[in-house]
Amino acid sequence: MQFKKALNLSAFFLLFILNTLQPSYATLCAADRVSPKEESATVKWVYDGDTLLLTDKRKIRIIGIDTPETKHHHQAAQAYGAKAREALRALLKKHHYRVFLRHGKEKTDRYGRELAHVFLPDNTNVSIWLLEHGYAKTMAIPPNIALANCYKQAEKVAQRQALRIWQQDALALKKADNLPYSKKGFVRLNGKVIKIIRHKKSFILELDSDTKSHIQLKIRKKHWRYFDMDMLEKLTDRKIKVSGVLKNRRGKRILYLSHSSQLEIMPLNRIKPVIKWSL
Repeated sequence: MQFKKALNLSAFFLLFILNTLQPSYATLCAADRVSPKEESATVKWVYDGDTLLLTDKRKIRIIGIDTPETKHHHQAAQAYGAKAREALRALLKKHHYRVFLRHGKEKTDRYGRELAHVFLPDNTNVSIWLLEHGYAKTMAIPPNIALANCYKQAEKVAQRQALRIWQQDALALKKADNLPYSKKGFVRLNGKVIKIIRHKKSFILELDSDTKSHIQLKIRKKHWRYFDMDMLEKLTDRKIKVSGVLKNRRGKRILYLSHSSQLEIMPLNRIKPVIKWSL
């Protein structure tokens, strides 16, 4: 009897450990080792948490993340913008501002900045470090989505602990069925799919809402390759979580999805482990 009780207690503590331990993703991506072929560079200046200036005057926009804005030109400072910049500066200083760049399939953005994953000499992925510590949120923009799923996992580490930017109500998970009609910009939503619409050039998941306009999750045909479309066809009446920028287009509320990391399908049943106690 005592042995059985001890065994059950051991099972309890094992489940507790498995449910509370949170892995570090700072070097766990497929690209966790810096290849000798990668480009070495030195950072001269940090504009904000996701933009760097190199000593050769090139500007680097870090792939996979979006950090709060710092004050510049006509842009007002956002909460945690300065803190994200200073955290990145401190991290780079530890490594004498030396970095390694892994460029994306798309080399530059519309502002002429080079797009790259940034690594430190100890193999730390800078995007993951910022996500894991709550200074950034994920931003998957095809075709530079090689590490998007890994970045999403790092983001969840900070979300579970409500670190820094995730303490803000604006970034909290909201219910789609009672989201104010006037709400725009980045949102995280929890909702039920009530309708699926498939056009030649787009695929739409419509979420339940008690406002005058349902929220449509729209996937353009050019992005279908980044989703399991067969699975999406079966989502009627299923609950999902989604994140992205919500826009109002001609009275319709639309959130464009470009990569599967923006969408999480909730399990049909959440089964909690049953612990049997023997006295």
